[in-house]
Amino acid sequence: MSRCLAPYPLRAPLVAGLMLTLALPAASADAAAAAPAAIRPAGNRGDGFFVLNGELYDPAGHEFRIRGVNRLHWDSDSAEGISRSGANTERWDVDFTRSSATNVAMIRRESIARHIVPVVGNWGGTCSPDTAKLEAMVASWVAQAKQWRRLNRDLILNIANEWGPADSPVWRDAYVSAVGRLRAAGYTGPILIDSGGCGQDDADLVKYSQAVFEADPERNVMFALHLYGGTNDYSASIKNVDKGGTTTLRLQGNSPTHPFAPSFDGHNNSYSGISAYQISGVQGMTALNGRQPARQNVGGTPGDWTVSLTVDSSAWPAYAGGGRIVDYDGNYALKIARLAALARRTGAVYIVGEFGPGRGIGPSPTRVTPAEILTAAEADGVGWLAWAWDDNNLPNASANDQWFSMTYHGPGIFRHASDLTQFGREVVLNPMYGLKARAHPASSF
Repeated sequence: MSRCLAPYPLRAPLVAGLMLTLALPAASADAAAAAPAAIRPAGNRGDGFFVLNGELYDPAGHEFRIRGVNRLHWDSDSAEGISRSGANTERWDVDFTRSSATNVAMIRRESIARHIVPVVGNWGGTCSPDTAKLEAMVASWVAQAKQWRRLNRDLILNIANEWGPADSPVWRDAYVSAVGRLRAAGYTGPILIDSGGCGQDDADLVKYSQAVFEADPERNVMFALHLYGGTNDYSASIKNVDKGGTTTLRLQGNSPTHPFAPSFDGHNNSYSGISAYQISGVQGMTALNGRQPARQNVGGTPGDWTVSLTVDSSAWPAYAGGGRIVDYDGNYALKIARLAALARRTGAVYIVGEFGPGRGIGPSPTRVTPAEILTAAEADGVGWLAWAWDDNNLPNASANDQWFSMTYHGPGIFRHASDLTQFGREVVLNPMYGLKARAHPASSF
């Protein structure tokens, strides 16, 4: 998390409003290696990883799906544990005040020598919209290029962790400039760019990422979205619809608080902040299915919660039953599905660059579980990196289950399952979508 922010039940993600029954295929490194090698795009001067038609390929031309972890502490005892986890990618928070030769040697020793792809980031502008901070980070990359270019074959360069304004052409223009400067400095591998708004803004990616990608002469850019407090798994079934100039949906369930505004109990502030819903499965009044604009205040009382749409349904057919509703902008599965759709549309690669343990933990809390995020990511073919392997919250570099660390000790030590936190066990050991089950190293190692 870049400090922003019992196994979980496995739920099929809701994509484009439809609940899917998933049968996740077993990942196969052998199958990937047996496939014909992709041809590096014209204009790509490098010999390392490359982007082609919305997918990432390793230097040998075989498709590579990022499945890994974030490493918060460059000076932690994490190398052996991350290697044991099965992660194929490791995103580093590196201290750029140290000698670049020392940092490069560390990345070679602790990632590349262990057949783990390093994603190296600069944390000097986290959650800042100040272009001067981005320029300073780019200047560091340029000044140290002689050393870092030695890793061009294996490195993914993450320019800046969570820098930038949300929904802004400033984000676009600043990164167009940054990518140009890095290419001029001789970096030829993939460049990873976090969305603005502390990494959590979808709009930067939806509106502006294509322009950044196409401005790169190498066409070798990736984008990351971080899933924390702006992401939810709110959902409800519809039991009835009141037609009219404003359409009111009556929701099933007897929860003591509103399913889309967990602090609203029927008497206090009913503000949800949700301006649109995705609806599916409605019978009779089928025009209700799809994205629908809504008032940002919800209503009702326990047993009769309501949502009001700013839609005139007076002339629509009668409601005949069924229907499911989720937050259009915040639903975790819709967010991940949009990343996959962006990859198909723009040709760039999009990943979930950070997600945490859920359970309302941290300064940007969400209840979305790792199971939900990973199941949706695997279903949509989106790479992912969990935050974080060694984010300890207790003295003596220890951690418990009330924070973001995936390991209890060290930090970063993993020799037995008991060394992993609840979050760590879910990400590493889950037999359906965990690292040990699904992550495979690049065929080029």
